[in-house]
Amino acid sequence: MSSLNSGFELKRSGTGVLTIGKEIGYDLGHVDEYGFDTTPKDIRVLLINPPVSFDVFYGEWDLSDVKSSSPPIGILSLASMVRKYGYEVKVLDAHADNLDMNGILKVVEEFKPHIVCLTAMTVMVSASAQIAKSIKEKYPDILNMIGGVHLTAEPTKTMEFYHPAFDYGCIGEGEVVLVDFLEKWRKNEDVTQIQSLVWRDSDGKYHSNQRRMFFKGLDEFPPPAFDLVPNLFNHYRLSVFGTKKFRSVGLVTSRGCTGKCTFCDLGVVGRGYRANSATYLITLMKDLYEKYDVSDFLFYDDLFVGSKPRLKEICEWIIREKLPFTWSCCARVDFMHKEMLSMMKQAGCWLVEYGIESGCQRIIDSMRKNITKEKIRDTINATHDAGIITKGNFIFGNPGETHDSIRESIDFACSLKLNYAQHTFLQPLPGSELYETAGKYGEFDPSWDRFNTFSINFIPHGFTRDDLVAYSKYFWRKFYLRPKIWWQECRKISTWEDVQRLWLAFKGFVKSTIYSRKLPDFVLRQRQPVGLVH
Repeated sequence: MSSLNSGFELKRSGTGVLTIGKEIGYDLGHVDEYGFDTTPKDIRVLLINPPVSFDVFYGEWDLSDVKSSSPPIGILSLASMVRKYGYEVKVLDAHADNLDMNGILKVVEEFKPHIVCLTAMTVMVSASAQIAKSIKEKYPDILNMIGGVHLTAEPTKTMEFYHPAFDYGCIGEGEVVLVDFLEKWRKNEDVTQIQSLVWRDSDGKYHSNQRRMFFKGLDEFPPPAFDLVPNLFNHYRLSVFGTKKFRSVGLVTSRGCTGKCTFCDLGVVGRGYRANSATYLITLMKDLYEKYDVSDFLFYDDLFVGSKPRLKEICEWIIREKLPFTWSCCARVDFMHKEMLSMMKQAGCWLVEYGIESGCQRIIDSMRKNITKEKIRDTINATHDAGIITKGNFIFGNPGETHDSIRESIDFACSLKLNYAQHTFLQPLPGSELYETAGKYGEFDPSWDRFNTFSINFIPHGFTRDDLVAYSKYFWRKFYLRPKIWWQECRKISTWEDVQRLWLAFKGFVKSTIYSRKLPDFVLRQRQPVGLVH
């Protein structure tokens, strides 16, 4: 039996998860050798990932044919933790299962949960509220709890707006908070003092308790419960350009980031960097390989390379044991150097995704990226020279943006040794610095259902919505309608799987560029690059 389902066989140092129990102050009478209170509890917990339509996810862009989706890692981590403490748990990925409300209620009827927990990014919160409301109307005795990045950013406002759909809210990292709540609730103890909990008093007023400090010992959390997701590789298709095979798995192995970018919301995971140990990660990868025959991994970490000693240990382990793994990750350009990239390549890294954001130094500085265009170019060159594929991410429509700065970004992207590039429109996310100040710099629509990076909810001064759409389509055309880009893709074709991946990418390109309005004159006008570093 795989260690993923039998208690995770990694021998940890210290007291293991027992420290969590001590921290939140409940009795751990029956613990296993890793410190988990495995006493069976007659309480059923249903964790739901809400269904969100493609028009919500992609806004004005018809990209449903080339969508990527992945297992809900956050929910699976919660499920693993709850299960380890003896609770019966079920994961319902209503999005992957394409369930409507009737389908969701049928699962609720069959499983008969005592507590339903829903997660929500900002764009998903309305769907979560609709589910909670329907459950409350049909099964009033079931408790509804919401968590996730949106609730963390807007706790009382969210609860009040959707009253009375949610009984409780969980701020920040849910693993400890949810277990603490379950332990106290099943014993009829007072839950209103639990840190990071949002609750409603008898007068209908919502209270947001003091936030719990972020948990540092990530190795003490069990790995995500992938076994609770049926048809793992039939339901999900990860990014076409972020994985080497269709049979790939996405993982989150660290939390937090040391950056201070104005557009970023790290309220759930924090700005301090915490990570699973190399031992934990390698063990998990081996388990997934043995159970699911997975050898390709997409690391979703905001900053997978945040700890150089950890990264070195991971790479050395893979190289030493000749593990058949390939992987991709995200990184900041200022964290990378030639020696590290060479080792990553030897250890199976085939793609690194960089947050470049802009080709205009003035805009980069206003974002507080603390990087230069020279550093961007040097890192991209070093990655390319190491034999690793490069992908650059850009953001259009930033505060202070001008037509010249966007054209400079597009020219800069084309001048770099990037294999792939993509852009999104600026989204002043709830919880970010820009969320509070965006109105000073342009027209801002704070409607929660428009925070999907493809809809335009912020238009900087000097632009119209049509301007931004036109620049977007111009970017896709100028970057990808180059012979070297198509030649590089054709050279990679060796299997039928490669043909399928290229076809998906081509459909996405056609939908986002060919079927478009005519580009305005200011885009078509030929201009010299502005301030490019050569």
